[in-house]
Amino acid sequence: MNQSSAIRITVVVHKDLADEVQKLFTNLGVRYFSHELGRYPILKRNHIFLLNLYSSNQLYNLPVVIFQVLTDKKTEDFLFNKIIETADLTVPGHGSIYTEDISVFCPVADSLVYRNPIKTKPMGFTGLTGIFCIIQRGAADTMSHYILENGVAVPTITYGVGRGLRDRLGLLRITIPKEKEIVKLIVHSSDAEHALDFIIEAGKLDLPGKGFIFEYPIKRGLINTKISLDGPKQAASMEQVISALDQLYGNIDWRRQFTNFRKGARKRSYFEGVNIHLNAKEGSVEKVLMKLSKLGISGATISQDRLIKLDEENSLFNPARDSANLLIPKKMLNEVIAELEALDFFTEETEGIVYTMEIPRAFSYQSKHNQQKK
Repeated sequence: MNQSSAIRITVVVHKDLADEVQKLFTNLGVRYFSHELGRYPILKRNHIFLLNLYSSNQLYNLPVVIFQVLTDKKTEDFLFNKIIETADLTVPGHGSIYTEDISVFCPVADSLVYRNPIKTKPMGFTGLTGIFCIIQRGAADTMSHYILENGVAVPTITYGVGRGLRDRLGLLRITIPKEKEIVKLIVHSSDAEHALDFIIEAGKLDLPGKGFIFEYPIKRGLINTKISLDGPKQAASMEQVISALDQLYGNIDWRRQFTNFRKGARKRSYFEGVNIHLNAKEGSVEKVLMKLSKLGISGATISQDRLIKLDEENSLFNPARDSANLLIPKKMLNEVIAELEALDFFTEETEGIVYTMEIPRAFSYQSKHNQQKK
C-alpha cells in the first residue's frame, strides 16, 4: 500500500463563489479535489420591536461549498494564497481556509497530490485549532447560536447518517435518531478547551449514542469573522474592524479572551489517537465499517461528497463518494490499514482512500467497562 505525506487545504466558501474556486483549480491544473455542500449559520436580529422582547437573535443559514485539495509542503503557500485571492477571503462572509498535515493511504496516493514549483510568501495565521464533532440532527442550531453570540467562531455544518453504537442499543436505539449533523469550527488554540467543554455539555456527548468530538491541529488558516447578517450602521462593520486588526497585528492572539466558558468546569476523560477518514465509492463504506467492528471499531457517521477530476474520462475514481471518520488508538493504525487491505478496500471495486491525522484530544461516551480497561 502506498503512503504519502500531504497538506490538506480545506476551503469553505459561499456557494456564489464556488464556481470561481473551481475555475482556479482548472486553470492551475489541479488534478483531484473534493467538494461537499454545507451551511454557515449566522445571526439575524429580528427587526420587529415587540418580537425582540421575547426572542434573541435568530439564525439564518448561508449555503456553502466545502472544497478539499491535497498538495505538498512546497506548493502549500502558493495554492493557499491563490485561493484567498480568488475568493477574496479577507472579506468577512466570503469563507474560511485552513491547512492540515495528513497521511494518505491509496495505491495512487502521489497522483492525488497537486504540485507546483512557484514559491510565494505564506498568508493567513497560525495558533489555530480545529474542532470536529458529530451530534444528533437538530442540535447544531442551539449550539451554533451560543457559539456565534459569544464570538467564538463561525461553524460549518454538514449532514450524515450514524451507525455503530446505535445499532447495538436494542430498544434504546429508537430514542436515538440516526440522522446526524457534523459541525466543524476553527478557534484560537487557547480557547479550544473551553469550546470542547461547552460542546460536550450542550450536545450531551457524555451519553451513549450522542456522538463524539475531537480537536485537530491546524497549520495555518484564515477564518471567517462574519457572525451576523445585519448590515453595518457605521462606515465599517465590526467584522471588518476585526479583520483589519488581524492583518495589523499579523496574528489573532489579541482575540483570546473568551471567559464565558467555564474553564476546567469538569474533569473530562479525554483520549488521544488517530483520526481515520475513510473515503470510497458510494455504497461501499458501510459494508467495510461492519467488518471493522470485529476489531472493536464502531461509532462512525457516513456522509456524502464528490471527488472531482477535471478530466473525468481518465479518472481513476467514481465521483460519488461515501466518507466516515473513525477514532482509534495510534497503536492500532497499522492493524487497521492491514485489515482494510484484507477487505479489498483499496481495490478497483471499492476505490478506497484513507486519510489519517494524529489528534491530541478526543471525547465520546465510554462505558464503565471501557474506562476500567484504561
